[in-house]
Amino acid sequence: MRFSVRYEEKIQTIELNDEETEQMWVSLSLVGEGLSKSNKERLIQDAFNDKYNKPDYNNWHKFDRHRGMPKKPFRKDDESEDATDHMDYLPDNSHEVARNKKEDYEYYCEIIRSILKPKHSEPFIAVYLDGMTMTEYAEREGVSKSAISHRLATAKKNLKKVFPESSTFPSCHG
Repeated sequence: MRFSVRYEEKIQTIELNDEETEQMWVSLSLVGEGLSKSNKERLIQDAFNDKYNKPDYNNWHKFDRHRGMPKKPFRKDDESEDATDHMDYLPDNSHEVARNKKEDYEYYCEIIRSILKPKHSEPFIAVYLDGMTMTEYAEREGVSKSAISHRLATAKKNLKKVFPESSTFPSCHG
């Protein structure tokens, strides 16, 4: 028994013997015991088409077939050779990356602020997430470097109580 299967833009044929077909489509064999072999094959192919070879693919392909690098590059009428730089074909998803990075940053800041007091969360965010040095943060706040060091140690200790599996806090600048 042969099945037609759509894979990407091509239709491939799979050949199965009757035993494999009966094992895969048991409900069809129970319903169609009096059917001829060609009718069973047609019913199985129809069921397979409904489940796997859906027309949604055709609708998707109709709208998206021209995305990406075209088979024939666009040319102006007076151009004799291909003067495209092909950079236009590469997607620019830098806005999406920046947006995701900002959302992650805000999410982490929200978690840190919900766990720690502002006295400890702000230096932690400034040093470990924003990449500021302890000296820079101490100068900005008008306190000594040792005070910031103690606040960061307290922040780490309190975060380890909530997240015991984290033994180190990597620096991630965002």
